Amino acid sequence: MHAKIRRNKKGITPAAFSASHKKLAKSVPYRHSRMSKKGITPVIAVVLLLMMTVAAAGAAFFWFVRIQSEAQGGTEAYQQELSEKISSNVDVMTAKYVGGDLDIYLINHGNSNIPISSSNDAPTTTWILYDSDNDVVCNSDWEDSPADCISGCNNYLEIGEIQKVTLNLGDPCDDLAEYNNNTIFSFTIDFSGITGTGGKFVK
Repeated sequence: MHAKIRRNKKGITPAAFSASHKKLAKSVPYRHSRMSKKGITPVIAVVLLLMMTVAAAGAAFFWFVRIQSEAQGGTEAYQQELSEKISSNVDVMTAKYVGGDLDIYLINHGNSNIPISSSNDAPTTTWILYDSDNDVVCNSDWEDSPADCISGCNNYLEIGEIQKVTLNLGDPCDDLAEYNNNTIFSFTIDFSGITGTGGKFVK
């Protein structure tokens, strides 16, 4: 309802205009915006926090999946290598030292063929020779001196097969010639890291 405005001869008086303006302001109040003084409402802050949490969780999930995949691949490779080593079994049947040569008779009791290599490039067959006091006489591969494989090398010892390997011993492996007769010597053999064996012989 509009206030009655008093008019004078010259028009609306200042007092009447002021009173009318106040009544109009009360009847139609000004609505102030309820915006937060900080600029971000609590609802928006919660939404942003949830978004950051989801992003962090997603990154952590993909990282975990990648690590698990790498670990699984490494485990499978290790299990395969371990299985090959377990299924590999070579024994020394007998060994004889005659005139500077050492004859070693090997038998494959395992489930896989074993390489007998005389190369000096790894992986290859290596051995260690010990005296009766377990002191090392020599250690080498089977390529040339001091332990030259002159027969039975550079092939595979097949499953169930018996094979003779002959080593021609040079310095320092031939130091065993200086030991007394009936001295017991021992040796260990590594077949390219696949399997190993050992044996003894009497000079």
